Amino acid sequence: MKKFILICLLTFFVLGTAQEKKISFAKVFNYQMIDKKAPLLTLKMFASNNNEFLTRLNIKDVPMYYYTDALGTTAVSLEMNSRLAGSGLSALMYLGYNSYGGYGEKEEYTLEAKKLDTKETILGIPCSHYMINYRSKDGTKKENEDLKLCIDDRSSINNMFVFSGLLNQYLPGIKMKSSGLSGLILKAGPEKTYDKEYFILESIKDSKDQVFFDHKKAMTDQQRKQDSIMIAYKKQEEEYAKNDSVYAATDATAVVADSAATAAIDPYSDQTYYYIPDYTSEYKKAHDEDGSLAITNIPSENLWKGLPKHCKNFEKDLPIFKLKEVRGHLRNYVGQMCDMYLTQSAGHNVGIKLTLDEIRREVLYLNTIQEKLDQSDKKKLNNYLKNLD
Repeated sequence: MKKFILICLLTFFVLGTAQEKKISFAKVFNYQMIDKKAPLLTLKMFASNNNEFLTRLNIKDVPMYYYTDALGTTAVSLEMNSRLAGSGLSALMYLGYNSYGGYGEKEEYTLEAKKLDTKETILGIPCSHYMINYRSKDGTKKENEDLKLCIDDRSSINNMFVFSGLLNQYLPGIKMKSSGLSGLILKAGPEKTYDKEYFILESIKDSKDQVFFDHKKAMTDQQRKQDSIMIAYKKQEEEYAKNDSVYAATDATAVVADSAATAAIDPYSDQTYYYIPDYTSEYKKAHDEDGSLAITNIPSENLWKGLPKHCKNFEKDLPIFKLKEVRGHLRNYVGQMCDMYLTQSAGHNVGIKLTLDEIRREVLYLNTIQEKLDQSDKKKLNNYLKNLD
């Protein structure tokens, strides 16, 4: 009975001619799990004004990415130049589920939502309580597995369909249909322990991040890979039944693994691997020096080992200048440089081209501003830059 609720909670943390599309995100939502008995799970969700979402779920310090739009939800990876690509690593594989076992039709369930008369306020936003459960195709309702959600059902941001999309990623052999409920989820937890263990929205920030993605192609490629693996698996099961040999099971596992490796892991088999968006010179354009930095929300403390020492709490060590604007530009330059060191991690969320553009713009500024600085400011700036480790 508790398995469905646990998976729901993990899931919530955890989101013509085809052509690549530029998706610009307007907001970023940060969620965190409140439960002393469970490991720290965090979820960051980037949202566009067109209800396109990139969800990063961290489980055991391993980030997994999911992209959701009107077409559905797909596991993705973040590549160079802010480009998304279909990912061979699914949550089911990571959590140890046998995702190859059910090559037949998925059992269909429908999420059901019931609005309650109670409300609460989170981050200054009022939200209404809903009870969520699921019903099988024959009408059977799961008992004692209600999930309680607090939703801003008037919000223009609708991440409810991200929730149902992620359920389909995490529940093997199940196809989950949406409840039809829309709005922004602010809090979620089991009905019986809603006040003690729950996911909650901790912050909402503006975002200037963007990605490039061809979702239709990614979904087609993923389905083709899954079909190939399922065919190989079924073929080996038939061989096993025919030969009635224990060694056939070992062979089947090897063939499935080989098929998965060939179809999902080898990116060089597709020439689109070498594609990058056309370069446009935008780095000289004005930008907000107080913009978001990836190092302000690092998912694992272990990542600090790969960054220069000055990156941690670097803002406290910035000099104070008579020309006040210099400090903001210096902050942005140092922060963006630190972000680039994060790209050594396969799970980074750094927009590489955007970061390089910011660094180039700040280098240009710091070079040209030298002429306007008095001797005191010039000495502070040059000494600070010279002594960075």
